[in-house]
Formats: sequence, structure tokens, C-alpha cells
Amino acid sequence: MKKLLIFGLALLFLCPVLFAEDAKVMPMMVGRFYVAPTYSFAQGSYDKEGEYESFDDGNVSLFNLGFALEYGIIDWITAAVQWVPGFTLWSDVEAALPAGSDPQGKVDANGVADLFVGSKIQIIGEKAPVDTGLFRLAIAPGVIIPLPGPDFEQEAKNLSSGKDATFSSNDKHIFAAGGRFYFDFVISKYFFINLYNETIFYPIKQDLNRDSPAFYATKGGMAQDPTMQAGLAAAGLASAIPQIMDIDGQVDYKYRLTFEIEPVLTAPIADGISFTVGVPFNYRYIPAYEYSFDYPRALEPASSMFKPILLNRLNTDPQHSLTVIPNFSFFFTKTFMPLEFKFQYGIPILGQNVMARQNITFQIKAYFALPGRPE
Repeated sequence: MKKLLIFGLALLFLCPVLFAEDAKVMPMMVGRFYVAPTYSFAQGSYDKEGEYESFDDGNVSLFNLGFALEYGIIDWITAAVQWVPGFTLWSDVEAALPAGSDPQGKVDANGVADLFVGSKIQIIGEKAPVDTGLFRLAIAPGVIIPLPGPDFEQEAKNLSSGKDATFSSNDKHIFAAGGRFYFDFVISKYFFINLYNETIFYPIKQDLNRDSPAFYATKGGMAQDPTMQAGLAAAGLASAIPQIMDIDGQVDYKYRLTFEIEPVLTAPIADGISFTVGVPFNYRYIPAYEYSFDYPRALEPASSMFKPILLNRLNTDPQHSLTVIPNFSFFFTKTFMPLEFKFQYGIPILGQNVMARQNITFQIKAYFALPGRPE
């Protein structure tokens, strides 16, 4: 399991935790800006059978700072730019290193995630095309714009020479597209139940050297393995051994799915102050990735020797996680600008092939209205 942990810390799991909200949209010409600091840590992981395994020494932890901007174009369409997870400023991943690892440099998971740009369209609800106060239905199509990620071939070289290295990516760093779906069953003006889905597709394959360090490290291990060298020599390919490092590959991430159900209670507690509490249950599924490899011409006769070794070190199992995320917030409407403060704590319940990650997030939302907006 640790081979996966150091090669993919699953920071993508932060995104639905922060933005799987209700089916409401922003009023026309009203916007809000988010700042979302998150402290995330894990004391262990779930293996591919779903069994929990504690780390031998310490925790994996990180601090990430995310941002978002949403703006109401009209009363039932909101535009959004969301950078969550955003920028990981600090991380400690030593506990997830394989047993016996003794890197000379510091290993981290710092860096940036990709950017989500889209819109949220309310189809059913107050001031929506289907005007009702009983239900709310919204869809949010969008695209993921990739930002630069680590080149793990270079990072592995840095580590081998005693330099600091980034050994996990904050995101996939390739183009993706999909949508989010929100449905609220409004029981009263104080209570509703929210259903949420996010479906994201990855139509483009990623270079394996930008997926994780596993690919480059495995090639290096094969090139130095006496058994592999003997097998290639027996096949008359001894002169081609250095070309093992020239093997290329791609990974197909396919898609990812998120589902959530959350009861939400909101009530005024003082003049200009309301209190909200929710308990969402969040399920995330990522299918097993598919890999393809390109071999130098001299090594093509021995490709059957390399493929099983490469696949053994890569992520070939699906990922599941079930998390409960209790949260509460205070909304102040009489301040110089309306402010909302939200605290949430994501607690893992079950998992498969993922870290048992706990996320503590404090959201700050500042609301603003442009001059001349209709009342």
C-alpha cells in the first residue's frame, strides 16, 4: 500500500469536501469570495482490500490554502472559478515512505492543484425557470484547467543526488470536464436535505513521468536488477539494458465520481446572525487506471518481461472512500460586508486503496454586491 501513498496523496479528495454545497445560486450581481485553509493529516491508510493499516512512524500531514470566486450573472445563473485544493504550502510525507527508505533530501507534497471554471444553473427553485419553493435543482457544468505539476523524473534525480524533492502531485494536471448536480428537498424554511453528485471525465492521457515517481523509480530498479540483466543477456539483449530508462508510458485516469447526502438546519440566533449545521456523508469512487507503454525498438522483444513489473508498482486498483463531514457556520449580515465563517471536519469511515485522511477546514466567505443591482 505504501507504494501508492507516496506516489499519490489524493489531495483531489479535498475538493468535494469544500464545494459540495446546496442547490442555491448567487443573486444577480452579487458575488462571494472564499478563502479556505485546510490542515489535512493521516495516521494510516486503507489497503486494496479495505483493511486499515497504521503508519509505522508518525503521520502524513499538510497545509493547503484554497480560493474561490462566485458571481451571480442573473438570478438563476452563477459563474465560478474554484481553486480547491489550491496551493499546498507545507507538507510532511515521511511516514508514508516505504520501510527502509532513507532519503538524503527532504521529501514533500508541496505544489499547486488545477483550476475549476464553470457555471451553476438553477433549473428549479425560487426565481428559477421552474419557480417553486418546494425543491431546488441546479447543474454546474465546468472544465478543469491544468496548472504545472512536478516532473517526477527530475524529482527522482534530485532525491538520488541528496536534494529536496516533491514526491506527490496535488492534482492530475491534465484537462478534464464534467459537471456537478445539486438537488434540495426543502422541508421547511429552516431545514432541507441536499443530494449532490460530481462527475468528472479525463479525455486526455497523462505522461507517466508526470503521474508519480513510481514509473521512473521502477525503470531504475529494473536496469540495476541482476536477474533482469541476466534475462536480457540470455535473450541477446545485453547491449540494450541502458535503454530501459528510455521506456515511455501513459496513464488513462478515465473519470471520477462523488456522491453526497446532507441534512442541513439553518436558524436565526440574533439580529443579523444565522447559524447553520450540517452532517454530509460523502462517497468518492475512482476506477482503476489503465496504462500503456512504449518501448525502444531494441527492447520490444522483451516487452513481456517489463510490463508486469511496471504494473506492479503503479496504481491498478480502484479507489473508494466514505467520509462524514460535520460542519457548522455563522452568517453575519450586519457587518461592513456580509461574512460567513464555516468550520468542517472530514472524518474517514471506510476506504479502499486510499489514505485515511482527516481534513480540518475553516472557510471564510465575503459577500459583495455591485452598484446598480436590481432589488
